[in-house]
Amino acid sequence: MPKLKHEEHHHGHQWGLRVGTEIVASTMIGLGLGFFLDRWLDTRPVFLIVFAIFGLAGGFMNLYQLMVVDLQKKNEASKS
Repeated sequence: MPKLKHEEHHHGHQWGLRVGTEIVASTMIGLGLGFFLDRWLDTRPVFLIVFAIFGLAGGFMNLYQLMVVDLQKKNEASKS
């Protein structure tokens, strides 16, 4: 297994923390919105489930965009 430079190792930790934070935060926001809408409209658990799915989907869309941007940066760096 090749050894990573200190910069690459540090970047990996940052990337991993950001990925986890993006997915968890978007899911929690969706769950929170769904929970409060269900309490307000008295429609348990319809909005909770719907907004949880929207939150997860949003988190994975953010993850995909993050991966695309990271890949573009690596390609630009390798061209230089």
